[in-house]
Amino acid sequence: MNARFYLILLLLSLLFGTWTYLAHNHGKSVQACYDELALLPVYAYVADTTAVGPIMDGLRRMTDLAGFEHETGFQAALELIEAYGLPLTDATIASYEFPDLITVKFPADPKGILAKEQVMDLLRTMIPENDLDSQSGAYSKIILELERLSHRNLVFNIFAGILMFLIFIFSRLSYEMHIYLRQKRRLISVVDVMRHNKLNAAHSWTMLLVPAGLASGIYYLGAYLGRWANLASWWSFASMGALSLLATLVVYFNLRIYEHDLVAKEAEPIVVTPAEHLSQTEGEPDA
Repeated sequence: MNARFYLILLLLSLLFGTWTYLAHNHGKSVQACYDELALLPVYAYVADTTAVGPIMDGLRRMTDLAGFEHETGFQAALELIEAYGLPLTDATIASYEFPDLITVKFPADPKGILAKEQVMDLLRTMIPENDLDSQSGAYSKIILELERLSHRNLVFNIFAGILMFLIFIFSRLSYEMHIYLRQKRRLISVVDVMRHNKLNAAHSWTMLLVPAGLASGIYYLGAYLGRWANLASWWSFASMGALSLLATLVVYFNLRIYEHDLVAKEAEPIVVTPAEHLSQTEGEPDA
């Protein structure tokens, strides 16, 4: 392997590393949206206190919640007075009846979205819609942003995959063709051919494993050591591996076709002697 091959290997490794960096940044944007969703709990105002027990039992059966809590109407009122500095005393509000408050919080991950749908289905069966505060306006905007991020990420990965596929193939083919042409200018022995085949196999395995493997290995090692959070989607690295494998196969079959064409052109031509000429030659007496 000469310097030219290592430059190609370095180029591919850097490009795969850039792809990994962009995938990580996309993951950070997605996680920021999930963090915002987690700041939007559902508030349920329960006027009928007999419904509190069944609601709490239903929430306890849901495993994908970040937490939930129940406060009596009086406790909730005291917290509001303290939070907003209202000029009211305990005695003033003692004569009022306030609905109980159930607050449901969700985790900052995709499970939180599905969990919220389940919670809303549960609450709607026991509480009027007007007594539920799901902060739907802000929630819908963040969900829309998540859909846009997902669409942009899909388009980017398709574009990056096609670009890397072409660079992988043509950089490798250019290098191997350069070797073939250099060998064609001089007579080579069987040992040289065997040495080249071995080198060609080493090139194939190195380019298949090193660029994508180096990018994913460094990323997951950094995530394991706590240098950064593991936010890049796993299928980005699966795409890199599949692309490397497919490109390696394309290069391999292209080189095989080139080798077969080269052998066919260099083979000695077969001379076909007409039957009439052959019979005349056989009938002539020896001198």
